[in-house]
Amino acid sequence: MSLELQVSVIIPFYNAEVHIKKCLDVLHNQDFNKSFEVIMIDDGSTDKSQNIIKAYNYPGLQLYFLTKNSGPSAARNVGLKKAKGEYVFFLDVDDTIAENTLTILYNVANENACDLVFCDHKYIENSQNQRTNTFNFPSDRAFGLADFKESMRKRFHDPFHTEIKIGDRARLIRRSIIRDNNILFDEKLRYMEDEIFQWCILTFIRTARYVRKQLYSYYVYPKVNTGLSESLNLGLTVEHFKLMKTHIQNGLEQRGFSAEEIVKIGDQALIFFIISALVSYSRSMLLGKVELKNGVKCRRKIIDDILGDLDVSKAIRNYSCSKKESPWIPRAIAWRSCKFLEFACTRRAKHILRIRRKGKI
Repeated sequence: MSLELQVSVIIPFYNAEVHIKKCLDVLHNQDFNKSFEVIMIDDGSTDKSQNIIKAYNYPGLQLYFLTKNSGPSAARNVGLKKAKGEYVFFLDVDDTIAENTLTILYNVANENACDLVFCDHKYIENSQNQRTNTFNFPSDRAFGLADFKESMRKRFHDPFHTEIKIGDRARLIRRSIIRDNNILFDEKLRYMEDEIFQWCILTFIRTARYVRKQLYSYYVYPKVNTGLSESLNLGLTVEHFKLMKTHIQNGLEQRGFSAEEIVKIGDQALIFFIISALVSYSRSMLLGKVELKNGVKCRRKIIDDILGDLDVSKAIRNYSCSKKESPWIPRAIAWRSCKFLEFACTRRAKHILRIRRKGKI
């Protein structure tokens, strides 16, 4: 292999023996004619995942492991510290990418000297793509500094916001941006850690491009526990959301936002994250990813913590609810009504599932 690596593919996993071979096959079949490495990080698995990887004859494959389950942030950070590629690409072990993904994204990045290139994705449930003919933008698109700042302003006013949509899937990121600015995943976060990481990336990039192709396939597995549901089951407190708010405000300051905007957007983000978590967890309960009785108990504990917090009470007074959101959830938070908030979150979760299955988001 060439000493010069173009891409580092980083894959954290935990007890993923049913997905390992398919994941490696997908990477082995990439038509990318440049050098790339695959870095897999075992987050304290207790199954046979490592044995499957070691038996797979794959050049450029590296395997690292954590001695105990520490969460995706810690695992991804190991990958970032070991990576040597010009660009990094994160892949979840239970997702897949098209065979020309690395070729398309790298060529766009290389030809346009981009810090970030991202594509669209499929959303697959029960073998059906729920996003057939659904794209974030009508055509390929380039982005600059003004676009990034506008995206940062809009992000927490629309749950379906797509301007430089934040997340770590389907993205090729220039590694020097990460290295030179000491950007890592916050290991204190086990929920939305990917969004916070990408927000930090957005703080420093200069140019980005969108490729209007669904190259990344995100799979939904009903009745299978996820990182989100697991993190909430472990006991997510309001301090978690405040930590996320701190990251948001630091990024805004780095981009030169005014003190007034930093406070306003920070408070908006705090409530937005809380609502997103409650609705997402409610959706996990409906999908059977969380046992209903335990889910209700866990959600109630989170809600009680939120409704009793003075910073939340202050931020909710100025929360701007978009037309694409349920107005009843922020009202329930403002009224400190636990029962009403539970009802509103469940109703919203049902609505999200309906429109997602119709391919509208």
